[in-house]
Amino acid sequence: MFTNEELLVIEDALRIADEEYIKLIDLNKHNKTRLVAYNRKQKKLWLVQNKLKKLIQEK
Repeated sequence: MFTNEELLVIEDALRIADEEYIKLIDLNKHNKTRLVAYNRKQKKLWLVQNKLKKLIQEK
């Protein structure tokens, strides 16, 4: 389906997105609605990262 190199590129992109969500969460600590929204998105991102790690390990 994907080559190992492509999976590594996807992993890097997800890492960058994770860093961006961390920044957004820090900036919106006083706005609870946005904080919860970014936290939920980050949790979904973590699920994708975990599945990607399993795919990389299987190859």
